[in-house]
Amino acid sequence: MGAQRAKGTGGFTLVELLVVMVVAGLVVMAAVTTFIVQNKIAGIQAATSDTQLSGQVTMDMLERDVRMAGYGVNKANAIVTQDNAAATDPLRSVGTDAIQIRYSTAVPLSAPPGTRGSRNYNYYIAKSGEGGLVRQDLVGGTTDTIASNVEDLQVTVTPDVPATGAMQVVLGLMVRSAAKDPAYTVAPPQIGNGIARPADGFRRRVYNSTINPRNYFGS
Repeated sequence: MGAQRAKGTGGFTLVELLVVMVVAGLVVMAAVTTFIVQNKIAGIQAATSDTQLSGQVTMDMLERDVRMAGYGVNKANAIVTQDNAAATDPLRSVGTDAIQIRYSTAVPLSAPPGTRGSRNYNYYIAKSGEGGLVRQDLVGGTTDTIASNVEDLQVTVTPDVPATGAMQVVLGLMVRSAAKDPAYTVAPPQIGNGIARPADGFRRRVYNSTINPRNYFGS
């Protein structure tokens, strides 16, 4: 005699299985979409944070050197700027400025012979290699990339009241994110008298600082 199926142990119908599969698919799709969105937001936040940190550290370094300009050296050439680089410039990125800063540091009597007290730095945005903000040490003979994601440097030097001999240096830095966001379509800001750039998916942040070199007051 054939076996009979007990009451209440029937399986799912085909329709019920299809409904469960559709619901499960929707849940998985929603979870994957949420993960992608959250991952993208986290990436953007990380890139923005890195940009902010890099820009602040770079600006602090520039401010420190500008404040020291003219100490122990001829103030007539302690700060020298170069305006927007042309396409033929072999070193600088097109449309960016450069600033050369000279000063001396005190060397203690106990220092060994040959200890360097002179500082002569040239800051500019490189057009090749790693790019970014470069510091060229014209005394030590070295050239180092300070921050690879600095895209523009603009410098304005304004003499103050001639009777005081004061000087004002306005620095502008534009820092670009390391990663591109294809959905970001905002055009980059234009700083100083630099060139305009098209939207390219990179996020940017601008840093501005106005400095009065302390060694120019009353000189």
